[in-house]
Amino acid sequence: MSTNMMQQPTTSLLNILKETPINDIDEFVAEYGVEFNTSDFFSNYMYKHNIKSSDIVKKCQGYLSKSYIYDLLNGTKKNPSRDNVILLCIAFQMDLKTTRRTLEIFGHRELYPKDSRDAIIAICINNGIYSIEEINDRLFEHNEPTF
Repeated sequence: MSTNMMQQPTTSLLNILKETPINDIDEFVAEYGVEFNTSDFFSNYMYKHNIKSSDIVKKCQGYLSKSYIYDLLNGTKKNPSRDNVILLCIAFQMDLKTTRRTLEIFGHRELYPKDSRDAIIAICINNGIYSIEEINDRLFEHNEPTF
């Protein structure tokens, strides 16, 4: 995603879209871009929060392979599944707002409060529970699929 698009609030972009005539699609794409690089997203997040790749590998506790995580973080692997994005958000200890935004950026639906599994994950995140094992325990207790 271009820097210009990332800097624009969603409501501003929606307003611009409302006013964009069909013949200006090329200009919109050139101005706001739609290409997204997953490695840039995670690299920027790691830099801003002083997080090391090795910390993420350790926090994923074998739920994601070391090579998969490094491939995703360096951009070799693209388009992670929704569960893998959630696992990474948990490993990064992202708050709920950032987790929901990250899911959106990666083209996945956000954590939906009417979905029991999503609600349990969201409640855990809101309560500062970033242990995948503990979240899995709570999912299992409620007969929801674990990671």
